[in-house]
Amino acid sequence: MTTTKKMENYTIIAALAEKAARRVGDMLADQNTLHKKVRSSESHDIKLEGDFASERVVVEMLRDSSPFAIFSEEMGWMGKHAAGEAYWIIDPLDGSYNFHRDIPLCCVSIALYRDMEPLIGVIYDFNHDEIYTAVVGNGAQLNGAPMTVSKTATKESSVFYTGFPVRTDFSEAGMQNFARNLSGWKKVRCIGSAALSLAHVACGRGDAYSENGIMWWDVAAGLALVKLAGGKFEINGDLPESPLTVFAWNGVYDCPESAD
Repeated sequence: MTTTKKMENYTIIAALAEKAARRVGDMLADQNTLHKKVRSSESHDIKLEGDFASERVVVEMLRDSSPFAIFSEEMGWMGKHAAGEAYWIIDPLDGSYNFHRDIPLCCVSIALYRDMEPLIGVIYDFNHDEIYTAVVGNGAQLNGAPMTVSKTATKESSVFYTGFPVRTDFSEAGMQNFARNLSGWKKVRCIGSAALSLAHVACGRGDAYSENGIMWWDVAAGLALVKLAGGKFEINGDLPESPLTVFAWNGVYDCPESAD
């Protein structure tokens, strides 16, 4: 096992995360119908065989080559973790329903944090062969080229990403409240993957993102990308196992109201 002291070069650690993301992305992109098989479907949530298969691959690779505890969507905590220590947060298939229906908007999401400080964010959009990587002290890149958040200066000119997590209030009143908070944006996009939405904000395709009731594994890597690409984020909720309200934006203007 590599020691923590020897793993202080986050560029090397990020290369490990990229390698894991690419391996899983290639596995998911091979059109193996087993990966799209439904293991469980409840209300607005779905779990696929691919969720579990991809998680096993990422966990094995990170365990073998790094000393950090892992927090994952399907397995929860693996390894010992104490406050102040770095830990992985993984969602090896974000956008499972899109993947299930052959909607090419899904990705592999891997992050390394120390408390609330993002150290590494890696998101691999395997459908478009785009890998987003951010490393503390080294900025952010898209397929190896530097990337930064947009310079859009007003909400009225901004592209806003949001969505409907499984814990969304789908009542009539809840949907009316959701719709009211969409007013004032230039354009609104709901693509079915929180991680990929945040990646688009990080590279400047969009300008802001918010969701309510979203989970930490859905957004950790994307928030790391946004911040390390020059943006900002705010979180309300108890990490890491409770639903969160998250707002991320390019940081150019004062934080506008979120979609809650």
